[in-house]
Amino acid sequence: MVSGVKAGESESATRAFHVVPPNYAGTQGTGTFLGPLTGSPRTYQMLIRDTMLTSLVGTEITGMTFRLLVSASSNWPPADVTFTNYDIYLSESVAPENRSFTFAQNVVGVQKRVRFGSLTITAGSFPFGGSPTTFGTDITFDSAYVYNGGHLLIEIRHTGFSGTSASTDAILTSTSGYAFLFSACWAGSYTATSTTTQGNFVVTRLNASPLTSTGNNSEIVKSFSLSQNYPNPFNPITNITFNLQKSANVSLKIFNVSGEEIETLVNNESMQSGTRSILFNGEKLSSGVYFYSLFVDGAKVDTKKMMLIK
Repeated sequence: MVSGVKAGESESATRAFHVVPPNYAGTQGTGTFLGPLTGSPRTYQMLIRDTMLTSLVGTEITGMTFRLLVSASSNWPPADVTFTNYDIYLSESVAPENRSFTFAQNVVGVQKRVRFGSLTITAGSFPFGGSPTTFGTDITFDSAYVYNGGHLLIEIRHTGFSGTSASTDAILTSTSGYAFLFSACWAGSYTATSTTTQGNFVVTRLNASPLTSTGNNSEIVKSFSLSQNYPNPFNPITNITFNLQKSANVSLKIFNVSGEEIETLVNNESMQSGTRSILFNGEKLSSGVYFYSLFVDGAKVDTKKMMLIK
């Protein structure tokens, strides 16, 4: 069954609620989407840029939920509904603007199935009224996902149910920010591998808890992480973000395709823990592919590719 925080419950000191996109936390979306709470089978992918998730770095994402439309006239569902299968996968993602209609091509690294099996949503779990409406009862994960930065992919696969479907508050594909800050795609099947259809982005609340010694020990938390630059491709300025879980001496360097260092943005600088963003200006460079590397205490942590187009 759906479990966790009931709609309207206040935040606790050990749990944070994070709405994506953040600027819609107290504002209704621009559209609607019939996906997460529909009685028909769905595969639905949501791609989220890392800059909207900085407050979640170093936490465990433990659940998620949605909200009804402002036009809803009653709580949903009118009676208990049961999905035979409701599977949720989390992983790193390609940048939202690079979304593919082949689902596997949007995944970076390994997907983690954080929820699986049947899901029962009890009558009235998603309230109506207000503008926007209140988020519904949480869909709690079976296994938490440790978020260490980077673009995030949420994939929902469900088999549908017998009963009344509900549309969820969402952001239209024509709304400013769609494609760069977030994007989505879907198919009408539980086992779909591809689609020809992009989708509106459902306004989603993620629930997260700080990492503790009694938390999810099966996850190895990366001490440091390097995010994909944005925008990418860029002309001529882009932003490079990295996360430090503890104080360290940091270097950030730019290389050409031949592996030659062409610029040092940070040179063995002592930095405290936290998230840092550095602007890179490629005005003096030619169009092409470049690489940037993060070094911590003299050791290379990660390298990512970026493209300058003039």
